[in-house]
Amino acid sequence: MKKKYIVLILITISFITVKSISNNFKLDTSELSYTKNSKKDIVVSNFRKEYQLTNSISNENTELEEEIKNLTKKTTYLLFGDFNNINESSEDYYKRKQDFYALRYNPEVPKDDSNIIGLDVNSQEYKDDLISGMAIPQIFNQAAELNMLYDSYGEIRITINDSIIISSITLPKVKIKSPSKTEPMNYDYKETNYVMNYYYKQLNGQWKLYYLYGESTDDISSYFKEVEKKESKTMAVVPSYQSQLSTIYSFDKLDKMPESEINNIYNNNQNNVVYLNSYYNNKVVASANGFFINSGLIVTTWNYLEKSLINAQYITIKGSNTNYELVGIVTANPETDVAVLKVENTTSAVKVGDYKQTNIEDPAIILSSRIGTGLVVQKGIIISNTDYIQTSIPLTNTDEGSPLFNQAGEVIGINTSKTTNSSISIAVNSAVLKEIQDKFNVLDNIESITFEELKEKYYYEKINTENIKNSIPKYKWRKYSKIGNIENTIRMELVKASYKDGIVSLRYKNNISDYISSMQLAASFKEQLVKDGYKEITNNPTKTIYKNNKYQVIIMDEFDYLIIVMVKL
Repeated sequence: MKKKYIVLILITISFITVKSISNNFKLDTSELSYTKNSKKDIVVSNFRKEYQLTNSISNENTELEEEIKNLTKKTTYLLFGDFNNINESSEDYYKRKQDFYALRYNPEVPKDDSNIIGLDVNSQEYKDDLISGMAIPQIFNQAAELNMLYDSYGEIRITINDSIIISSITLPKVKIKSPSKTEPMNYDYKETNYVMNYYYKQLNGQWKLYYLYGESTDDISSYFKEVEKKESKTMAVVPSYQSQLSTIYSFDKLDKMPESEINNIYNNNQNNVVYLNSYYNNKVVASANGFFINSGLIVTTWNYLEKSLINAQYITIKGSNTNYELVGIVTANPETDVAVLKVENTTSAVKVGDYKQTNIEDPAIILSSRIGTGLVVQKGIIISNTDYIQTSIPLTNTDEGSPLFNQAGEVIGINTSKTTNSSISIAVNSAVLKEIQDKFNVLDNIESITFEELKEKYYYEKINTENIKNSIPKYKWRKYSKIGNIENTIRMELVKASYKDGIVSLRYKNNISDYISSMQLAASFKEQLVKDGYKEITNNPTKTIYKNNKYQVIIMDEFDYLIIVMVKL
């Protein structure tokens, strides 16, 4: 059967993707015909109207989030210096140090003449001043010793609480100075991803730096290895991860949690948690967790489902003692990162609790499968219980979709795709899950869309012909076509080309073979970029990013299409 469709991987998606990884331009997506919201509408429109999920995550703090993002970048710059900061002068170093110290949260401590130091040592102001007064200079000195080199800002995650804001920024592929193994008196640079976690408190109308700590992915790799070793068919509890959060949070409640309560959580839910794998040509291309929210209904993340729609041919679902056959997709909400899948009827389901009844420093338990061989119990504490619940439990992307339990064994959140390899994980609160559970508890004969059908409806727009749509001015194309000698190194059918605000986006169709990926067909283009002096800064099976001092080039494999985006920096 001939294809009569065009993939809906429109230029807009490329623009939005680029915006998230480049700090040098802004894009007004309201001017485009297809925005991120319209993409969500396309997805939701495939499900029955009565199945649509209305719960949302508040966006009331957009301006504050933008302010904190800029403050996060400023803090990072003052802490580590400029990008690839090799030849900084001593004057610039001391100026940067002074400016960094000026960020410190230093409240006025109440007086107490009865105390030898004349200050109220029992006041919160004294404790806060002590914490920030120790952390800020200590971390700055440690950063100087690391002599870390970085060339870009990665993802910034922000959580806003009543009195404190937590901001985490990823610095991808940094180089850190370490003693040479072969020459003890010299140093080598090792490459790793680094995450800085900043805690800001407001003082006299300004957000000031209260606490901070950094960690590389190497710092928690041993913990992840321990988790994988313990994963089995029987209950295995991993000791809580010892992060620097213990400086500002108390783990006493977790330490006092009886082992019997952890046993109960495992025993009551071991059959409710499932492990999902997505396959393309019998190769796993995406994995996640999920759990039974109702009889026959599994909730997981939209992020996992979308990756599966893009890259996979089918999904398998594995429980502790049973393999389940996917009947179809019932509904999804990209905004809250949830998707509901239907399998053959089961009788058990998790108990959903009220996340608002939890407090900061309360115990948190996660039951998940990391590698698909069994289940493991991880424990930590809650450090934020807003729309997004943050815990001190390190998770990897495979853990997305796993349930977050409170001490009573109730699910208060679902771990999301915002989870990264850091000591802080993020879950969407249980209000989202409660809506799903309540909505489908009262429905019989719940309908679903098969994975194959949703894949087709999500990606294809029916039209009669595929005409090349080229909106790039010729004088612009003469300049951009020199990048990677693209006209000669990409030998695929061009179906769409657009230009906007220094961004060229190209969409090529893979008409050559279903068994050769579009990324493989872009090999000559990538080789030419390297020859031309471009540096590879990201490389995974579906996206590669190259950069020099003038341009950033993003290459993406989306189903039967190759997307190439060129950004003038």
